[in-house]
Amino acid sequence: MNIELENLQSTIKRQYSFKYKPEFSESFKTDIKESQIIPLTIEVFEKLEWPIVFADKKSVEAKRKGDWNKLTEKITVTKKTSGRIEVHSKTIEGNFIDFGKNSKRTGLFIALFQKLATEYKESGKLAELETEFEKQNNWADYEIPTELPKPKEFGKPNLTLSIIGALIIAILFGLLIAFLTINFTYFIGVYELGIGFGIGYFFGQILKKTNYTEFRPIQFIVAGMMIVMFITSQFTQYQLIISENNISELGFFDFMKMRFEHGLTIKDLNTGWIGLTFSWIFQMVFPYFLAIGKIAGITANYIIEKIPEKVLEYTIYLFDMEKSESEVRAELAQKGWNKKSDQDDVMQAIAEISGFHQMNRE
Repeated sequence: MNIELENLQSTIKRQYSFKYKPEFSESFKTDIKESQIIPLTIEVFEKLEWPIVFADKKSVEAKRKGDWNKLTEKITVTKKTSGRIEVHSKTIEGNFIDFGKNSKRTGLFIALFQKLATEYKESGKLAELETEFEKQNNWADYEIPTELPKPKEFGKPNLTLSIIGALIIAILFGLLIAFLTINFTYFIGVYELGIGFGIGYFFGQILKKTNYTEFRPIQFIVAGMMIVMFITSQFTQYQLIISENNISELGFFDFMKMRFEHGLTIKDLNTGWIGLTFSWIFQMVFPYFLAIGKIAGITANYIIEKIPEKVLEYTIYLFDMEKSESEVRAELAQKGWNKKSDQDDVMQAIAEISGFHQMNRE
């Protein structure tokens, strides 16, 4: 933040908020044209360097970046009637008290908005902002394409190959974890992070190759991968231990029984079978959620990348023109996208884009 903005912020009085996620709202009245409120709001956010995550003709949402580019507050500006504007700031993380930070954000926005409103009205820049905003939101410069790129050729989704790939990845990770556990110190939490992101990345690449994106079955497959990885790891540890100690008469189930009876020891504290059971559950559940999150991102990007950018842009344009889904499908069919499966891919890509936008707002 530059010195001018810091000086402006220093004049604002703090008002404390107490809540799990503290928030603060205040409103003010402006005498500029209603059609200029949102364009000027966007300009203020840009001056403050608060990334905008959503904007329409009635409201704008942005998030403030703190130290290390960490998002700290979400600021929402809403245009009310008769030139009144409401500014709402909410702490993103649960802090229970905001030490007046939210009131500082709303106050800084209002002060800068009013300052720019006066300056831009005199210079004529308000009208320029209004014109530019209308162009961007009314697709004024958009040229409707006479033809669209043809749909890309993809193989049929292959669940069988996806499962085979999942098994191979799970077994390899099980072997790796067993080797590291026997030959190095096991760091609980660290290994799970590597497992989650590693399995998520590699299985995500498999899913792209097999063109399989049905998320519900993927969740079951990943759960199965965690079980297979755990069993492979335990059996491999058993094999390594009996070979190193020459204990051929000890069976795998006896080995697991002995581990269960011995329990989990953390430093000098023996947590018994309960601690061991919880550690085993953690070794499967925590990486599962990390992997699912990684896979969701990879498959969502893949779904979007399958559709040419020109087709996505045209489809968004049609929806912004308030056409129904059936009308959009008819328009796509006229421009070469007449297969229902290809149209379904476009709709799925639009849904993923909308999901990304919604996630940015949360």
